[in-house]
Amino acid sequence: MAHWQEFLRQSRRFWEVAEAVHDPEHTSQAAGNAIHAVIAANDALCLHQLGERPGGESHSEAAQFLQRACSGTRWEQEAAQKAGQYTRIIREKNAVEYEGRSIGAEAADLIVKRAKRFLDWVEKVLPPLPLSADEE
Repeated sequence: MAHWQEFLRQSRRFWEVAEAVHDPEHTSQAAGNAIHAVIAANDALCLHQLGERPGGESHSEAAQFLQRACSGTRWEQEAAQKAGQYTRIIREKNAVEYEGRSIGAEAADLIVKRAKRFLDWVEKVLPPLPLSADEE
């Protein structure tokens, strides 16, 4: 079974790529990697808090998982807001990945900005990652 740390590391890698390619020539690539970073971060949080992650294709289910993961914690109120933010970000996934066209720079900027807010919050909720062998 995968551990939450693996998903958080994967999220960080997606985010690194999103930041690296975030320019007017690579709008879909930046937004797509930002979206995948958010999905992996949500999985990490759910695994940490619940011991499971959303398994279905339904992104609304993943948002509900997020709220359930934070239920009864000091993050509960923020989780309701972040679940909405997650849903807004994920809603753009089809346009970015499956419609075969580049999205505009303004749309990409908004996705990347929202993703950064979500990722920063997840990093605040989760404990620090232990150093891996390649990070020492």
